[in-house]
Amino acid sequence: MKRVYSKSDVNKIIDSLLHPLINEYQFLRFIDGLLHAINENNQKESLEKFVKYHGSELLEEIAKWLKK
Repeated sequence: MKRVYSKSDVNKIIDSLLHPLINEYQFLRFIDGLLHAINENNQKESLEKFVKYHGSELLEEIAKWLKK
């Protein structure tokens, strides 16, 4: 069965839908990572990318939360 969209196309769609909202709704970082992992079907690579692209922001949010 031929795919309608390539994996790259699906990743761009995920990014265009979620990234504009991620700073306002932090839980979307996890949804973004999960959707990319499902699309790419490579959990190790997806986890590495998740940490690379979202790790520092998540640590900053955790630090802010702990200071409250």
